[in-house]
Amino acid sequence: MSNKQSQYNQAIDNLTYLVLNYPKPVQELLAKSNVFFQGKPSKEQLVNEVVDLLKDGDYAFAKALENLIARFSSRENDQFWGAIAKGAVGIIGGLFKKKKRGGSSNSGAAQAAAQARASAQAAAAKRDMEMRMQRMREEQERKRREAEERRRQEEARRREEEKKKAEAAKKKTNMMLMIGGGVVVLGIGAVVLMKSGRPPMPYGQPPMPMPR
Repeated sequence: MSNKQSQYNQAIDNLTYLVLNYPKPVQELLAKSNVFFQGKPSKEQLVNEVVDLLKDGDYAFAKALENLIARFSSRENDQFWGAIAKGAVGIIGGLFKKKKRGGSSNSGAAQAAAQARASAQAAAAKRDMEMRMQRMREEQERKRREAEERRRQEEARRREEEKKKAEAAKKKTNMMLMIGGGVVVLGIGAVVLMKSGRPPMPYGQPPMPMPR
């Protein structure tokens, strides 16, 4: 893969991820460039407008996008950026070829050709971003399901451990009760045996026999 293609892929990945996960800041940035929507825009609408502004050579907008990517990718709580945002700064603005300018008689034709190339590049970029967005959605959904499954398994293990601990505590309590009950029974039995083996206490002296 050429360096140019690698930079293009990097730029597309950065933009796609930004639109997919931070649509509100992107919409606010578009509003600063006088791009507004009726109601809440779809991700695809955001993609179209972002690419169109970049195609038109809006340097200030491209720089603002780079700053937005740098700001959000530096957040540690975003587990999905990974290596996507590396090298983000400096490649967004060069995503499309600039319109050629000149004073020659062929400048009009040359500029029209450049505009046609930029439009073709923009259309290809939109398709690439839509495909990448779909893959990112699928990847994020897969990671979400895996994380949910790990949480479910961890919760099941926790409940199982608590159940075992409760059963062990119950078994220990029952054993202590049985031991305690046995001691009580033995004590009562010992008392009964002691009482039954003792001669009865006289309530008075027996009568003396009369001499003959």
